[in-house]
Amino acid sequence: MSSVAVIMPTYNHSLYIAEAIDSFLRQQTSFPCKLYISDDCSTDTTAEIAKRYANENPDRITVICKSKNEGLMRNYKTLLDSVKEDYIVVLESDDYWTDSFKLQKQYDLMESCKECGLCFSRCDLLINGKIRHSDDVSHIVESNNGSLYSYLLLRALVWSPTIFFRRASYLDFCSIDDYIRLGFKTFDAPLILSIAANEKLCYIGDITAVYRISSTSISNNKSLKSRLAFECSANKIRRYVISHYGYGNLSWFKIRCREIELQLRIIWRHLLGR
Repeated sequence: MSSVAVIMPTYNHSLYIAEAIDSFLRQQTSFPCKLYISDDCSTDTTAEIAKRYANENPDRITVICKSKNEGLMRNYKTLLDSVKEDYIVVLESDDYWTDSFKLQKQYDLMESCKECGLCFSRCDLLINGKIRHSDDVSHIVESNNGSLYSYLLLRALVWSPTIFFRRASYLDFCSIDDYIRLGFKTFDAPLILSIAANEKLCYIGDITAVYRISSTSISNNKSLKSRLAFECSANKIRRYVISHYGYGNLSWFKIRCREIELQLRIIWRHLLGR
């Protein structure tokens, strides 16, 4: 029977981590599943909360506590180098799952579809305390069958707390050492693109998770400089993946136009105070 590792990088999330861990513990599964938490030398009580849960659930939770802060991508590397399970699931400590059968649904789909490297689902967005449903993208996945990689080069489609992927796919197509060396700000973006370039992505239309977005989130920061810096990082990730796996059915010109469009949109929204 295949096994599942849930990885949770965390830093100074004492307000949220208990909710994230509880949502893991509520999962109903027929397969072995374990949560791995790596605390990046938090200065609040995040590590203490994580260790308390691990002491109460020693067979289900493992906690790694770092002696110095190394940053998000190195924290991901610590987790990815630690797990040996067949599947890996991401649950960052400020997000949480709302469907107690999330893992089981995705596991069943991945087990039945061996050509699928990554599965994702719909989720809710928690924006400054208010819930908003994300769009159901079933029609996009179906209409882009065979070319979803090209679609993802232009637009974000996958929410991080919903992804469930094969460890073998990660090892074959991704390099966390490259992500660290190049200073990538997110792990999920290069992971999703790299797997999509090589294998099928599967989608579940059920809402299974909540993705938290606040005014301090890196992609939703009120600072124009910070938002443009994040978009430049996204461009760097895109170009890195293209250098390895090509343009799909797109041209360099189309991709560049999309990059300029996104940058102008950020500037325009900033001018409007959004």
